[in-house]
Amino acid sequence: MIEHFKKFDDYGKGLLPLSFSHLNEFAFYRERWALRRIFGYEFPTSAPAIRGQVVESGINMFLHGMSIEEASEKMIAEYDANCLEITDPKVDDERNNLIPLLELGTKTFQEYAYRWTLLNYQKKVEVEIDGIPFIGYTDFHFEDKNTKEDFFIDLKTSKLLPQKISISHAMQQAIYQKATNAKQILWYLKNPTKTKDAEYIAMTLDDYSEPYKICQHIVNVMGNYLKTVNSPDDVRNSLIPNPDNWIWKEQTVLNARKEVWGY
Repeated sequence: MIEHFKKFDDYGKGLLPLSFSHLNEFAFYRERWALRRIFGYEFPTSAPAIRGQVVESGINMFLHGMSIEEASEKMIAEYDANCLEITDPKVDDERNNLIPLLELGTKTFQEYAYRWTLLNYQKKVEVEIDGIPFIGYTDFHFEDKNTKEDFFIDLKTSKLLPQKISISHAMQQAIYQKATNAKQILWYLKNPTKTKDAEYIAMTLDDYSEPYKICQHIVNVMGNYLKTVNSPDDVRNSLIPNPDNWIWKEQTVLNARKEVWGY
């Protein structure tokens, strides 16, 4: 099956190795997947996504000995630099969320410092899914000082605390568990509001097998799809973008759609 992926090595970003975002886009936002992976378009990220990245970075700086004040300063500078070229109207609101989220995250990690040793941050993990190479980067890799077992924490910042783990997050956790053979924990940090401080919740999967089967299914569907196309023109002619889909809200994505499909 891998030969069908390699056909597109010279187009766009290439298809290998796979990543979780690659799987997710193919399964649920296929036209956007084609624009990025086959046609090579680059799209700006959103303010909420940058928020998550820099809060995670700030927590990592704190865990490596930086004061909360210095970590806050560097985190905000990183956020501002990453937001220079985006037009997301949420930029200022998300900037105001950064310090409350960082303070909650560092406080929560501090509560476990006597039990946990930080081993890695953004550790590269590699695995094959039905013979197709996959690459990813975990957030925080810890060892329990008592049991000597290692585990991973995937930090998510969000507008609301989830009631359960979403299928997308479960799929990502299942892949990382397969790659590391270690426990995966999701930590959600919720944005503060006018009436509530930032909040936190931890969640784990009881069973990784079902979301992993979904990942396998997506990989095989992707392989079967790639059997039927041999060029960007084939891909363009095999997909029908829905103009009502929310993915076209970002102007650069809409412009790319018009360039590729003409509408």
